[in-house]
Amino acid sequence: MKLTSVIVEPEQLLLDPNNYRFHNLESYRRVNHNKYADNNVQAKTLRLLQSTPEFDLQALKDSIATNGFVPLERIVVEEYDTKDDKKRYLVIEGNRRVASIKTLLEEVQGGSAPISDDKLDTLKIIEVVEIEGSQDERATFRHTLMAIRHVSGVRQWGSYQQAKLIAELYEKVYGEFGKVAKSIGLKARDVGRRYRAIKALEQMENDDEYGESASPKLYAVFDEALASQLVKDWLGWSDKTYRAENDENRHIFYELVIPPSVNGETSDPKLKEIRDVRKLRDIVDKPRAMSILLDSEKTLEDAVNMAKIEGTDYSGILGSSIGQAIACLNQPGVDAWSNLTEEEKQLWNKLVKLVDKIKTIIQ
Repeated sequence: MKLTSVIVEPEQLLLDPNNYRFHNLESYRRVNHNKYADNNVQAKTLRLLQSTPEFDLQALKDSIATNGFVPLERIVVEEYDTKDDKKRYLVIEGNRRVASIKTLLEEVQGGSAPISDDKLDTLKIIEVVEIEGSQDERATFRHTLMAIRHVSGVRQWGSYQQAKLIAELYEKVYGEFGKVAKSIGLKARDVGRRYRAIKALEQMENDDEYGESASPKLYAVFDEALASQLVKDWLGWSDKTYRAENDENRHIFYELVIPPSVNGETSDPKLKEIRDVRKLRDIVDKPRAMSILLDSEKTLEDAVNMAKIEGTDYSGILGSSIGQAIACLNQPGVDAWSNLTEEEKQLWNKLVKLVDKIKTIIQ
């Protein structure tokens, strides 16, 4: 494989419609490779880059309009076979820059771009770097380059996009976490964690019952859950199959992280934030706390409080009895105590009298 400098015009450059930046956008749909040069595909790809705030194309476009195109970091391409006489190149690295250049040239043509003639000249002819080699060599270089630039590089992708690329590097290129880690400047442990999380999300995406509720937004939830050995054991996680093998607990977990729907109205899931998922490790091995967590009338904090009590080592008959009493009193939750029935009030008064009697004996 070799890298060759090539002089091109912007219209020869094809934006990548399967750019990793797009993968967590609701409007993203995967495009077949043989459709990349289609005018409608290219127009849609350009619109995505222009209209998505997180890509911040305006700031880059303003910089190019002010300074001209300064190729401090070269745009990387590979030749794309268009089945005709036009020589076209697919952009591997530099889609934002190419989109900015294309947008500026469109605006110049429309008379709306504030750019001087000398700066405009830097956009009409561009020097890029072409990857040449076998299909496998180019694929390896593509993955490695993107990982260095966007996983451990300066302008990082989001965690979901990083994990998607790491999964491809592991499955299609290197086959070992250590080799993936060395190629992109991460620790093997971090590569393994991200791979587990993306595979757990993929398992949910392929679930017949819960697949429609899976989304890239849940990636961080799986990442946090699988960081705990207790939660991994509860899910029956296997590092051989990279799946949660305990289907019952896996489905319970899905229920806890997706918004429940009642009569067409959705509400917040029990595990709404990453810090909520972190609390799961204190609950999964405690039966009473877990039953409270699964009770739709109880809160996550109710379950956490019960877990603290269940986790206390009470010794002796009296210690065990007192511990159980405390656990039982905590189980209904705070709100339940403000709505006692008359019968419950009578029982409470009996309990208070018993406690007062025991208190007198102790004193």
